[in-house]
Amino acid sequence: MNLLKLKKLANAGQFDELAELWPEIVTDPEADRDMLLRIVGQVRRLGAPEVSDKLLSAVLHAREEKHGKADRLETCCMASEFITESTLLRRELRNLYNEVHGDYVQTSALTGKLIGDHQKLPVAVERMERFLSLRPGAFFSDRSHLEPGMVESVDGEAAVLSVTFAGRSETIDLEAVDDVIILPVDHFPSMLRYQPEALQALADEDPEAFVIQALKSTRDRQCAYKDLRKHVTQLKGESGWAGWWKKARPVLRTSHRLELKGVSQPMFRLLRRERSYEERVREGFERLKEAPAVLEAVLDYLDEVGSKREPDSALLVELGNAAARHAGPQLKTDPSMTLACLAVHARIAEMGVPVAMVNPQAAIGVLGRIKEPSQLPAHLGDRLLNVVLLFVRKASPDGWADFWSAVMPRCGRMMSDMIARELLAAGREKELGEAIDRVLDHPTASPAVCCWLWRARHAESKQAAVLRSLPGIDSSRCLDAMLKLIDATGRMSAVSDDKRLRTVLDQAVETLGLYDAKPIRDLVENMDIETARRMKKQLDASDGLRASLRATITAMLRNTYPEIYVEAARPWEEDVFYTTESGLQRRQNELEELVSVELPAVAKQIGEAASHGDLSENSEYTAALEKRDQITSNATRIEGEIARAKVIEPQMTTTDFVNVGTRVKARDLSSGKEETYNFLGVWDSNPDKGVLSYRAPLAMAFMGLKVGDQAEYGEGSEKRSWEILEVGPAL
Repeated sequence: MNLLKLKKLANAGQFDELAELWPEIVTDPEADRDMLLRIVGQVRRLGAPEVSDKLLSAVLHAREEKHGKADRLETCCMASEFITESTLLRRELRNLYNEVHGDYVQTSALTGKLIGDHQKLPVAVERMERFLSLRPGAFFSDRSHLEPGMVESVDGEAAVLSVTFAGRSETIDLEAVDDVIILPVDHFPSMLRYQPEALQALADEDPEAFVIQALKSTRDRQCAYKDLRKHVTQLKGESGWAGWWKKARPVLRTSHRLELKGVSQPMFRLLRRERSYEERVREGFERLKEAPAVLEAVLDYLDEVGSKREPDSALLVELGNAAARHAGPQLKTDPSMTLACLAVHARIAEMGVPVAMVNPQAAIGVLGRIKEPSQLPAHLGDRLLNVVLLFVRKASPDGWADFWSAVMPRCGRMMSDMIARELLAAGREKELGEAIDRVLDHPTASPAVCCWLWRARHAESKQAAVLRSLPGIDSSRCLDAMLKLIDATGRMSAVSDDKRLRTVLDQAVETLGLYDAKPIRDLVENMDIETARRMKKQLDASDGLRASLRATITAMLRNTYPEIYVEAARPWEEDVFYTTESGLQRRQNELEELVSVELPAVAKQIGEAASHGDLSENSEYTAALEKRDQITSNATRIEGEIARAKVIEPQMTTTDFVNVGTRVKARDLSSGKEETYNFLGVWDSNPDKGVLSYRAPLAMAFMGLKVGDQAEYGEGSEKRSWEILEVGPAL
């Protein structure tokens, strides 16, 4: 039956003919329900409500017979779009809502309130549908709150919602309900806030569904690792994250509906269409051109499949052959990457797939081209380096230990531990000792290994016992290396914004303080006094040690060797400028010269230069201004120093140790020559006459020492040593 013909009959007012054809059309399964209801509405608008009601009743009866009560209600709701007023339709809506939604206790009250005799049907139906969606436990949002809300209860007779916004209870009336946005029942942020138990159960039972639900609530259908971790931690606590991630990670990696980009901290994305994990690996692999990216992608797949699932043999062949193809072009410019390509290829070959075979001697030839094995850790990264080292061990049974030893000084902590463990297991203590020697000789070049060594050799393990027994690698040498590392890194981080330096420094300081500093305590208790003096100087000069750790180690030294700590008797204050009366007078004269002579003179120069005209290109004027600023700055500085000056008192010069105001006679231990030094104030210095400021570096090497003590000053070939013969007043 042609619906267009029926529409024309309705428009022409030929209702009798329309009514005759209607029973046949409403039972036709091909008839368009929307068009039928439009015709019913048109008949009513043309002034035939009785005919319209009969036509509507026929449609409703046919729909219910074929599809049931719910479909009859749905048809009534659709009809309300075209019929704004109808007693029949209003009655049908009331009855059907109560029958279809009879399980909801508020349905009857809501139909009485919302589908009343004076409500326009389209508005009534829209509100009824909204209230049925906003049952207790439903989520929604509105413009007046940042966070989503949840319905707590519904008053059907008043058509009012009692809701909560993160614990704050509010009421939403009928008019306001029209404006709220109804959220899905599985809206992730709402469940996280109001139904965490249900969400936690989902995370435990089905990690994939949990992540998909989280992604659906985001605008771009993706989220970062840190955000997912935050969600899980909120549900399960920080301690629950690691276990959940270990279980969920392989499931998520191989999901047909999710894509994970990245290895340790991936980005999660919801796929538009389902694809297998292997399909996605192939697609991503085809886009890679550079050898490092190719090898990382191969390792990603190998790590992901492992023992968790059966790998795709055809894909393994593709990956293995791709690694082999990249080996040759890298040989001249980057032999270490060639070695990595061969290693990855060999790992796949060991899995029993038919990849092209590579001559083992090829690896030996490549090894000979690598001039600096220590650069491999930074160039390849831990994961690829691990594959390379295992490959070299098989390819070069005689030379692998030397190669591993050469690589170790630039490794990270985990790789250092692996290399040490394998070398010791193979009886290669000599090669391990050589590697550690290089680390201790240059600790700033091997910070991670230096920290690993301190941690590993003081642990309670068989490996630690072996490490402690290596010849030439004692605790004193290890501590010396750690202190050098901390000092150098502290100095560099003080003048650099490089966050890596701060990280290295923090790790080194934390490592040195491990085991409650017991290794340091044991060392201090068994060292000789000269080693203790050297250690004290390292502590005093270190720019990286935290105050707490410095104080702990200092206390150990002071308790064991109190004789090297005479600083407590020093009467001088650090923020004071000690001087003689004559030195103070000279400094005051300098200030007077600046203020009374030089400053007025330069002011005169500024006036004369300004009189020459255009100041923008007047070099004399600019120079005079700069000179005035310099004089003013000097005067201010000297004035501040004088304000903090103290005249050296007699009791400071009569101590039995080197102090401000003392004269020292000492013997140069290299030449045997006796020398005399007078340590006076900062403004008394006259090196030609043997008078030094007590703040001078050489003077500080003597301060606090007594007769018989040795003073040391300088570094390397410039280092000098003296034995103190006499200490007396210099004034």
